[in-house]
Amino acid sequence: MKIENFIAFRYLKARRNQAFIGTITLISVLGIIIGVMSLIIALSLMTGFHNKMEENLLSANSHLTIHGLSGAMTEQDSELLARLLKTIPGFTAASPEILTQGLIRGGMSNEPSPVVVKGMELAGEKKVSGILKNLNINQLNPGEALVGRDLARRHGITTGDRITIMFFKPTQTPLGIMPKMRTFTVAGIFYSGIYEYDKTWVLTPLQTLAGILNMKDKIDFLAVRTHSMDTIDRFKRILNSKLPPRFFVIDLRETNKRLFSAIKVEKMVVSLIIGLIMLVAALNITSSLVLMVMEKHRDIGILMAMGMDRKRIMKVFQMQGLVVGVTGATIGTVLGVGISVVLNAFRVLKLPPDVYDFLSYIPFEVRPLDVAVVFIITIAVSWVATLYPSRRAAALDPVEAIRYE
Repeated sequence: MKIENFIAFRYLKARRNQAFIGTITLISVLGIIIGVMSLIIALSLMTGFHNKMEENLLSANSHLTIHGLSGAMTEQDSELLARLLKTIPGFTAASPEILTQGLIRGGMSNEPSPVVVKGMELAGEKKVSGILKNLNINQLNPGEALVGRDLARRHGITTGDRITIMFFKPTQTPLGIMPKMRTFTVAGIFYSGIYEYDKTWVLTPLQTLAGILNMKDKIDFLAVRTHSMDTIDRFKRILNSKLPPRFFVIDLRETNKRLFSAIKVEKMVVSLIIGLIMLVAALNITSSLVLMVMEKHRDIGILMAMGMDRKRIMKVFQMQGLVVGVTGATIGTVLGVGISVVLNAFRVLKLPPDVYDFLSYIPFEVRPLDVAVVFIITIAVSWVATLYPSRRAAALDPVEAIRYE
């Protein structure tokens, strides 16, 4: 072991008359442990929250939707786009859809409530989204509908009941403009796991809803799904280069861009705030080393008089600071990762479904890159904290240091 390292470790073992310095050193280690642990937990929470929300959002919906600039698309447009999509690598499935709004009545409740009505092809819908992943129905006949679980519970609707939907899109009759009302038979109740869908969505056959809205051979948009979330950006870029000018593509992440941007900003703010804890701990390292230099000025003078150069004197106190930093960072990292794994395994942080539509709990996702960055930054900050006291120790005049000793 090098002499400077040996001296550094000896100085860390405080004797009785150095108990005050030892206490400050211990506080420095605890400060770094708390800072690193808190930062890793916070980063794991924000990363898990962001990724799980994006994953749930994209798994329950189609990855992309293609719309017409002039509004509704024709059946010929849908066929043209279907042929085009098959030529793009990463394409999985596409399904034509119609979306509208209305009021529902039925079941044990006579009070109407707003709903979103989607016209779709059952087989295609199961391929492009995960809304019907828990439904075992393979066929939906004209005049039948699927109702979300929470909507069914609120109205007391069960399979086989008849529900009435009044559509917001009116129709012209000899008696004037009248709302459109249709009665459906509930063929099944779906559960997507997303509260917003389960409480407001009703799914009907595409042709049934097209006939009600006078949209024969027309659709609102074409829902598209790719192989995975990682292929969305590349697929979208290729699709935009081949797509005729009268169509445009919407990425589901774009419609929720503000949400994901807000989460990223929160992650940065939380990291900066918790990072202040490590800065306080770094100041404690500086304070303890300054006191150590004042306490050991006689030893420093003797070492320099015996021939130890100033660089090696600096290394003694830099090693002390690094030992404190490495010890605190290591323990803090182990605690932070361990606590995050436990919190995620037991799903400790539950979320109210009526507030967070896409999550029922906050997941903790530990990313090795985040952990590595926190660890390295902590060591770097600890080393920077040693620069002033180590230079002050190296600047001591050995003659003055031992003159009165």
